[in-house]
Amino acid sequence: MDAVWAAPAAVSVREVLDALNAHRPRQLAYTTVMTVMNRLVTKNVLRRDGTPRHYRYQATAGDAAGLAMHEVIRTHGHAAIAQFVTEAKADPQLLRRLQALLEEAP
Repeated sequence: MDAVWAAPAAVSVREVLDALNAHRPRQLAYTTVMTVMNRLVTKNVLRRDGTPRHYRYQATAGDAAGLAMHEVIRTHGHAAIAQFVTEAKADPQLLRRLQALLEEAP
């Protein structure tokens, strides 16, 4: 995921493979990286655009915390959001930030 987050735009499997192999003494196989990335698409961690052999991948969240929140909301839905709001009410600064984010949302 670090290789995807570090890229300025959507990435190909080859670009991720090259980034990963740059720091490894034992090289990963293209098909291994492709399989993992396709599984991450299935889990909604990555979004895939394009056509076969030309797919480009982007993260569905900007960082690990965003991915964790995405998973909590996906699995616990309204209860997770309600708990987050309850926690935010205890911290006026956090509540103001939450309100600002809601106003910015499309």
